[in-house]
Amino acid sequence: MKQKIKKFSINLLKFGVSALAIWYVLSKISFKEVLGVFSTANIYYLIVSFFLLVISFIFSAFRQNLSFRNTGAHISQVLNIKLFWLGMFYNLFLPGGIGGDGYKVYLVNKYRKNGLKNNIGTMLVNRIAGLVAIGMITVVLYYLSGLHLEYGKQMWLAIPAIYGSYLLVLKYFLKRFLKIHAGLFWWSLALQGMQFISAILILVAFHQTSDLFDYLFLFFVSAIATALPITIGGIGAREMVFLIGAKMLGLNNELCIALSLMFFLLSAIISLGGLYWVFLPPFRREPNPHNQAS
Repeated sequence: MKQKIKKFSINLLKFGVSALAIWYVLSKISFKEVLGVFSTANIYYLIVSFFLLVISFIFSAFRQNLSFRNTGAHISQVLNIKLFWLGMFYNLFLPGGIGGDGYKVYLVNKYRKNGLKNNIGTMLVNRIAGLVAIGMITVVLYYLSGLHLEYGKQMWLAIPAIYGSYLLVLKYFLKRFLKIHAGLFWWSLALQGMQFISAILILVAFHQTSDLFDYLFLFFVSAIATALPITIGGIGAREMVFLIGAKMLGLNNELCIALSLMFFLLSAIISLGGLYWVFLPPFRREPNPHNQAS
């Protein structure tokens, strides 16, 4: 009972933070202008952006399977994509419950018996590798943006520091995955590259062709913010970063929020497809290991 109350309290707090962040953002922008940006968008660029985002999620699924296979869970790529897609649906639409990552950990352990600890490690190492790639891209974009910090000239030192920290975390906490560190990183870089181009196309669809690197810098900083477990599914955190960053860089507030909302909308549409696998579970054609044991 205490555990349930604690979990409910944490989720309630996250919901409150998300609601407060969204309220603050809406109080600082003209939502009518945001809708105006949406209404004049070039649909063709958005369609291409959508498909690039799909490719990025496929790359993310491949990264996931690299980790699973490293733990002894041999899953076909097709089955893995179904499992990943189902997890996306749960992560986005049921962020306060078990979540997609937790459900994947449960299912893979149930049908592959490779250990809950190994599968939890798979989820963690994927997120860590993703943050490493995002962090490096953010550093590069800092130099291309109009932002100038006091010690900004030394910012490049963060790149080897980020990768070095990544290796140390794997060595001391996730040692099983150390031998595939490069593969995890390159898949992460590939998927973030697809999302990078996807975000550019969203901006072009909104008829924004100047200061692109400034907007993209905020886009990747906001991606780091959404990884922090302080909001429901990252809702509100991304928008807050865009709002604060827009003021620092002298960018259009409404365009920043439009970029954030469009990226979320496209991601939600893709994730919604995972509902199909809720009714037709990925492992449905495999024998239930519990029944076999009996």
